[in-house]
Amino acid sequence: MLRRQFLSSVTLSAAAGFACAAGDAAAISIEPAQGGVLAHLRQPAPGVNGALDWDLLAQAGESKFQDGMISRFPAALQGLDGQDVVISGYMMPFRDGKTHKEFLLGALQFHCSSCMMGDLSRIVAVKAAEPVAYADQPVLVRGTLRLLESEQSPLFYRLDAARSV
Repeated sequence: MLRRQFLSSVTLSAAAGFACAAGDAAAISIEPAQGGVLAHLRQPAPGVNGALDWDLLAQAGESKFQDGMISRFPAALQGLDGQDVVISGYMMPFRDGKTHKEFLLGALQFHCSSCMMGDLSRIVAVKAAEPVAYADQPVLVRGTLRLLESEQSPLFYRLDAARSV
């Protein structure tokens, strides 16, 4: 039997250590794009020279090493913990507003807060040092990548002290 998990932006924000007031609306709107009603949904963030590759981050999941240790991250990712990285992705803020200090960044374009992608290894919680301007287009941010090893968080990554590039 397959079990579907529902994770709203508020649920994910709480799990990532963000505070959200009840009743805040997500700053997402769906407007028809040229090329059809669904043409704007699920667009991948473009690759940017020098930016972290989402396919690398997607390797997260349960890994068992030769010494028997179990981790959420394979060896290829463990070296990224605490590193200064640049990443390109789509914003999903937790509140309405022109700028945001806390938001989710995704490899794929979000189309609504209730129908997020199921692959949580392609979502990064962002805590910005300075507010980042909201954009419907991909944003480029730099910050300190943290691997969230704790099983208490459904997310795998957080970007601390992030700044818009």
